[in-house]
Amino acid sequence: MDGSPQAQYVLESAFAEAELRGAVLRTVRAWAWPHAGGFEPADAEGERHQLLELKETLAGHRERHPDVPVVADVVHGHPVAVLREAAQGADLLVVGSHGHGTFARMILGSVSQALVQQSPCPLIVVRRETIAAS
Repeated sequence: MDGSPQAQYVLESAFAEAELRGAVLRTVRAWAWPHAGGFEPADAEGERHQLLELKETLAGHRERHPDVPVVADVVHGHPVAVLREAAQGADLLVVGSHGHGTFARMILGSVSQALVQQSPCPLIVVRRETIAAS
């Protein structure tokens, strides 16, 4: 969960899938601040802030899906590596795809594209346009 408006659509899909399956929903926010040499090191204050933000994002969805048990995790690292690891042993991985601009909307984003190839479990890529049309 990256905190973007798109994340709301991803969360709604993930909650619905967990509810249908009677499953625990594990939400993961991968965070890292890139710089020229790689990523900034993790810090406890940054992690607390990210977790608080994630829990705030989950609040409304939890009210609409009170029977879905939810685990919220914040993991420092590149989103592809973090999500690939989090999906080990999972029944399903649900991710979003931003798609910026006319051409970009026709293809998947870099994280979702990488996970199409690397996910260790079934994958759903949620796009806002898809949900708005249903």
